Amino acid sequence: MLTQEELERILRSANWNEIDPAPDDKWKEKSEQRLIKRLERLQTHWRHVRIWRGVCCSAVAVTLVIGWFVGTAPLRTAIHATAQLSPSVRLLQETQKETPIPDATELLLHQMWNKLIVLVTPGARSAVVTDARWDSATGLVRAEVRGVDGYILVDPHSASVVGVVGMKTPADASVQESSMPLFVRLELARQLAMADPMVQTTGRRAVAVSSLAVYHLESTNRASSYPTSEKQQRIPPGTLVAVLLQKSSETSPDLIAIVDTNERRVVQVINSARLKGLVVSNLIGTYVVIDNDGN
Repeated sequence: MLTQEELERILRSANWNEIDPAPDDKWKEKSEQRLIKRLERLQTHWRHVRIWRGVCCSAVAVTLVIGWFVGTAPLRTAIHATAQLSPSVRLLQETQKETPIPDATELLLHQMWNKLIVLVTPGARSAVVTDARWDSATGLVRAEVRGVDGYILVDPHSASVVGVVGMKTPADASVQESSMPLFVRLELARQLAMADPMVQTTGRRAVAVSSLAVYHLESTNRASSYPTSEKQQRIPPGTLVAVLLQKSSETSPDLIAIVDTNERRVVQVINSARLKGLVVSNLIGTYVVIDNDGN
């Protein structure tokens, strides 16, 4: 075992330059090059990450905008069409009350989707319409009227209400005696229907014409809330004609145009062949009642 003196002598006589040689310049240069390359690879990696992040964010933003535009298009069209409330929609609101029937098969996801559409659609909360959707068979927009057992049909090309539909006849409506229109009126109704711009856009042809049951309303309470200049007289029998419209590729009609041969115009277009009649008030408002069981 070394003594203290021998250990101090060895430490004094040691050549420390051999023990800790000077750094190698080549090794130092190679280390710097490896470090620079690693930093360059990291910069390239993060640059690619930023590029892909920007691309993904842009794609998500475009997808959300397209989804919003497509998803809210029916409701926005219906809101625009009912910005000025028509007498027919007002008549529907006054004579029809909502009778909701719980639908066990309706999915919760559908309800959540409708609420989301209302939230992201401008003016939807205060609009008279709700739950709008495309009617793929007819190309029209169908929108439920808020708080009412009925709906409206909107032509997306003109953004105008072309049909107002109720589910039952009002209790205070009197059935007007109907008579079969003369052949001249039937042919006139067919021609008027085929000349209507909205009917022409559907690409359908008239396959049948028939008379129409009229349910007349004469409520003085309703009439008092509107200007007297809007009142109309009881419609003469046989002037309202139902024209059934059908695609050439189909075997049954799926649209009905109701024509007023006195005014020479189409007053309603509905997406159902189960027609019960037309409700006409002593105002200018009208709406169609479809034939459902129990109504």
